[in-house]
Amino acid sequence: MMKLKWVVFLGLGVVFQSAAFAAETRIWTSRKGSTLEAELLKADATSATLVAKDSKQIVLKIEDLSLADRQFLVEYGNADPKLLVAGELGEPEKQVKIDSATIKKLKDGSLKLGEESESLFELTESEHFLVASAGKVNADSVAETAERLWHGMAFQHMNFRRDWADKRMLIFLAEDRPAYTAIGEWYQGRLRAAGNDEAAGRVKATWDQLGSTSISLNEEMMKAHNLHPQGILFNIREASQFKKAMGPFQIHTIAGALLTKQLGGVSSFGSEGYFAVTTGHSYFKEIALGGKSETQLLSVEGTGNDEISSKKGFEDGSSWVRGLKTAVRKGTVKVDLEPMLKWKLEGLKPEELVLIYSFSYYMQSSPQRLCAFATMVRRIESSNQIPPAVEIAKIFGFDSVQAFNADWELFIKEGNFK
Repeated sequence: MMKLKWVVFLGLGVVFQSAAFAAETRIWTSRKGSTLEAELLKADATSATLVAKDSKQIVLKIEDLSLADRQFLVEYGNADPKLLVAGELGEPEKQVKIDSATIKKLKDGSLKLGEESESLFELTESEHFLVASAGKVNADSVAETAERLWHGMAFQHMNFRRDWADKRMLIFLAEDRPAYTAIGEWYQGRLRAAGNDEAAGRVKATWDQLGSTSISLNEEMMKAHNLHPQGILFNIREASQFKKAMGPFQIHTIAGALLTKQLGGVSSFGSEGYFAVTTGHSYFKEIALGGKSETQLLSVEGTGNDEISSKKGFEDGSSWVRGLKTAVRKGTVKVDLEPMLKWKLEGLKPEELVLIYSFSYYMQSSPQRLCAFATMVRRIESSNQIPPAVEIAKIFGFDSVQAFNADWELFIKEGNFK
């Protein structure tokens, strides 16, 4: 982890801060996923000169470096901010080369849910994930999907690799029915033991219908396997969805979990907009990388957690863009950031979900906008709240929310929204 040396003289603080950070060893990443641990020596408009551990100087093209690396060059290497929008957007998740040898089944490893559970899960390990599987399911393909999406986050967000550290994220794959039931009983018991009866009730009400969900782990499990506190659970009813890597539903769930991990917790007063940002991102990655949407959202309502409804976009997934464009042109859907940030899952209409998807698409549709999106993510990391609409507009270079809305609407009607 980088250490910052504090400077007493405030007038020189920024200069010394940049120098201290730039001289630190960090991991640099290419679009294809190759990494290099080195210090920054200097940077110009087209290249960065790094010093490896063996003191060898290595010159890299700026356009080959990740957006996260370019953000570092601008903030701590005094590089020209124009570097941030150099090169093409590309799809780093697809361009990265995953070495199949880094995904391996642990022959002597298994995971058990407490002393009373009889269900055992086989373990498959990759560089950043631990996949616990029960039943006939391809754990390797899910591990590959997760690693590709991890690379996409590390490529675009400067603090992602640092914040992840050396831990892994746990992914449950439950195709075996008794195993899936055992996870549900274990998780409900954990929630009740923590005094969270309401959450336990929601879990019980939706458990049989879930396709995937996030799941919090106990201290014993985290320490035993060096895991992050939040894991992912897939309830596998159709193994064909998990036969190959980068299936749409896999992408939706894992992409959302990774962004949520990076955003961190938000305070109760700062949670407005959290649903729109994370849900839009999940659908954007699912459709952009998987080619279609296979995901419906479950909503639990009613005082007794007894009203369960399904939320999704337009029936024909291929018509999302065409349908929204038509609705916006006719005026039946209004492109307006402020009310959208207040939307929640309950009562959500199909056209509203598709508008949330377009919001995320817009924010990641050009190098300039992607850079602004990365800045917004870092703002949320540090403040534990979603910025209000006027601040989001400023991050994206607009003086007002109205100007942001107008550009977003123009993107839907005439831009590269597809």
